[in-house]
Amino acid sequence: MDATYRRLLGAALGAALWLAGCAGAPPPPPPEPLAPLAPVTRSPREMALERAVGEFSGVPYSSGGTTLAGVDCSGLIQALYQRTGVRLPRTVADQYQAGAPVGREELRFGDVVFFNRYCQTRGRGPYLAGIFSPGFEDEVCHNGIYLGGGRFMHASSRGVFISRLDAEVWRVSYRGARRYLPGGN
Repeated sequence: MDATYRRLLGAALGAALWLAGCAGAPPPPPPEPLAPLAPVTRSPREMALERAVGEFSGVPYSSGGTTLAGVDCSGLIQALYQRTGVRLPRTVADQYQAGAPVGREELRFGDVVFFNRYCQTRGRGPYLAGIFSPGFEDEVCHNGIYLGGGRFMHASSRGVFISRLDAEVWRVSYRGARRYLPGGN
């Protein structure tokens, strides 16, 4: 090979490497889709609860609401359980006091998970779990129903939707769970 050819080849290779470096990092892979939940045998109350969960999916948010026209977080839980014949108190704090405590590793479909994510600091706006600790660590002011597979359904200003318990905001603001259905899987 003559020197001119080697210089041209070297220049072309250098330009290709330089251009590849300008392209930046490849885009991150898309998030993994949620794995489907394994089929389970449900009690009649759990089946009623499962049907109610389907009915309330996507319902709009309404402060104080407890119907398919609109719900807030504790109104959603109260309405879901009402359809199973279980009467629950209206507020998140009162719902937290009712039922049997459940460890995070023992969660099953129908358990209610509680958070301090939306607690208010006296007139200073929303308490952002994990950032500030103004004495609200043990307070509960948001809840949702555990669906299994690390997922729960809840109502917020975006309406009723499903989130993952392992998402940072829910992981750091998690305060416990309660079980209202007897027996089970």
